Amino acid sequence: MNRTLDEKIAVIDRVYLNDSDIYNLERFASSFSLRVKTYNLLRDRADEITIRALQLLAQQYPELVQKQLQRCKYDMSNMIRYASLAILRDDELFFREALMDWLANIINSYQIAKECSTAYRLLQTVIDERLPAECAALVKPYSDMAVSSLLNT
Repeated sequence: MNRTLDEKIAVIDRVYLNDSDIYNLERFASSFSLRVKTYNLLRDRADEITIRALQLLAQQYPELVQKQLQRCKYDMSNMIRYASLAILRDDELFFREALMDWLANIINSYQIAKECSTAYRLLQTVIDERLPAECAALVKPYSDMAVSSLLNT
């Protein structure tokens, strides 16, 4: 479930966990309940969050949302789904590898990276409004990663 733990288990016949590994495992365990809470809230409110973010995006880019509504909704929903799983796993690399590299390439091909980066900023704004602060804070690195990836394509 957690990348670091998976990697260590794969080589368990050769090494023990070192102090840093144990610390990371303790950190993973101690924050698990908050990560589960965040995952559940994102799962349960994904549609509501996405719709509100799209409403805000439509105020700035009405033509884009009108033309690409289903695509935008799909991409934003995927971002929430992958971010929630990455939060549960405590694994930013999973998020980057599983979603961001692909998404940045797709968005770049449509030549709407600026608009989409705005969409992910608005998505975080809605998350900040709809989730408890400690849960929204867990999502922020992922929305920041999305914005950064899109602006740097």
